[in-house]
Parts: sequence; C-alpha cells; structure tokens
Amino acid sequence: MIANEGDLELYSQILPGLYMGGTDEDDVVVRARKRLPTVSDPRPFDAVVSLDAYTLPVGWHVKELRYAFVDGPLNEEQIEHIELVADWAFVEWKAGSKTLIRCQAGLNRSGLVTGLVLLRDGMKVELVIDLIREQRSEYALSNYHFVEYLKKWKGAQEVSHKPSG
Repeated sequence: MIANEGDLELYSQILPGLYMGGTDEDDVVVRARKRLPTVSDPRPFDAVVSLDAYTLPVGWHVKELRYAFVDGPLNEEQIEHIELVADWAFVEWKAGSKTLIRCQAGLNRSGLVTGLVLLRDGMKVELVIDLIREQRSEYALSNYHFVEYLKKWKGAQEVSHKPSG
C-alpha cells in the first residue's frame, strides 16, 4: 500500500470512525501558508487529538484535545497525560465521533495514542501493533519505547479478542 514515508497519506482509517495521521507541512505555526479555518469550512472530523506543539488548530466546531510530547523515551508525568489523552479519544470514538489522532509525521506519537485507544477497546497488543502498521504504514510505531509501553500496558495481557469497532 505505501512504498515509503514520502508516499504516506495525511491520515489513514484504522477502524471505522478511528483515524491516525500527521500534519500537512502548510498546517504548522512556523510555515502556515494556508488561511486560518473559518466557521463555514467543512468539518472532516468531530474530535481531533493533536500531539505536536507546532500544529495549527483544526478549526471551528471540532472538539480538539492538544498534548504535545516528543517522539522519544517518556517520563511518568508524560505517561500520565498520554493516558488521559487516550481516555478522551476512546470515549469520543466509542460515542460515535469521527476521531483523528495526529502528530507531525503520523507514525509514532499518534501510533502510541491510537494503540492505547485500541487496547482500551479490548484488542490484543500484537493485533493492535499489526493493525496500525497495516492500515497506516510499516514505519508506524518504529519508536521502540512506545512499542514496549504498549506491550506492558496494564491491561494488554488480559484481553485477547478482536476489536469491536
């Protein structure tokens, strides 16, 4: 599906209503070439999680939760916040909101939070990782620290069924 990172779509559907993606180069604070969103713009998502500090807001009438963190090892405070972000995204998605989880490239930070959402849905961790890489990119979740966190997540070993989404 995707030959290399350069061919990566802006976002990918992981399961119905749950999307994972990145940020267009023109949609960051330091390069903003596009106009700011207006009230009448189309709304492709109901809820968006933004995990990159330089990403512009998504626009009007879209619920957005922002928590920027680096694509590297995480400390306990960051993990606590990331778990809260995943809780919010899970609740929005399960309530029927078309939900996007995005970071800068759409591979690691968004992969971690998307993975946590899927684990909350009762999916087995190996299936979570495989699904994200199949639907998004073989390069997704290349951050070893994030993969290890998913594998050690508090409920990851207790579930074994397929997703409900």
